[in-house]
Amino acid sequence: MLFEKKIIKMLLNKLIQYTHGHEKIIKKIEYIRGLYRYPSKMLGREFPSKYINNTDVLVFAAHPDDDVLGVGTTITRHSLNGENVKVVFVTNGTGRSGESWHLKVSESKKKSEIRYREAIQALSIINIPKESIFCLGYPDGGTQRYIKNMSGDVQTLIQKLNPGRIYVHCIEGGHIDHDITSFVVKSICNKIGYSNIFEWTEYNSIQPLGALDVNFLSLQSSNVKAVRIDISEEERILKRKMLACHNSQNVEQFYLQGETIRKAETSKLEMELFELCQFPKRKLKPIVKEFYKSMMAFYIWLRLIPSPIEIIEYL
Repeated sequence: MLFEKKIIKMLLNKLIQYTHGHEKIIKKIEYIRGLYRYPSKMLGREFPSKYINNTDVLVFAAHPDDDVLGVGTTITRHSLNGENVKVVFVTNGTGRSGESWHLKVSESKKKSEIRYREAIQALSIINIPKESIFCLGYPDGGTQRYIKNMSGDVQTLIQKLNPGRIYVHCIEGGHIDHDITSFVVKSICNKIGYSNIFEWTEYNSIQPLGALDVNFLSLQSSNVKAVRIDISEEERILKRKMLACHNSQNVEQFYLQGETIRKAETSKLEMELFELCQFPKRKLKPIVKEFYKSMMAFYIWLRLIPSPIEIIEYL
């Protein structure tokens, strides 16, 4: 019996090794296991049941804690100034010790609940209530498999909440979920003509997590200036308290993380993704192709950006 268990475990490990990188196979496994069946069954999904469109600031963060690390002081100032801030986590944050598709369902569910609870606790410190904190429930480390569904969610939230300003990650190759979140949110903003969107830098190949002086890896046009946030000692203490709430991630040590934001450019995003994202290019091509196919009719109708057609033909 012990020998049989070892054989089964070995075969399962072989299967996991084989399926890593085979996105379509992983997505089927996620569906069969009942982890991700859009939109009714998504692990950790907390989508608004009703919309109140008096949102001043809308933050799209890939994982619970990215909001604090990247723009914690920035959104603190908005919130303490009386502005209505809503935060959307794109993933459920379950992937630190392995993606949820090959972990026990009960384990993944528990991790998701912990991450969401920690985020609520952290944001409550700056008076952002649970009712203003959402989670789309996509797999941590697997947003590239659900780009079409993400696009629908993001567009719905922006149009229903009608925010005065949006914050999102930049594309910088630090984490696949950061880059995909940035790509989708900025692409949707471009599609619907929303321009008051800002991006933050967090970490990349030359900038470690927790860096005091942070700057963008890629430069944009000369008229887009990066703004470095001058964080006071009091604000630094507050940021540390917020990070301490994310106990499962051990990120309190990164409380010195600086904050730099800039107005986001929303054109030629596919080129930026191919240039900076660390995800293999052969896997990015079908992702970008699928995304633009879903929006092709809109682009052709408006005749705004002919480049996606050329890109798809090239791909």
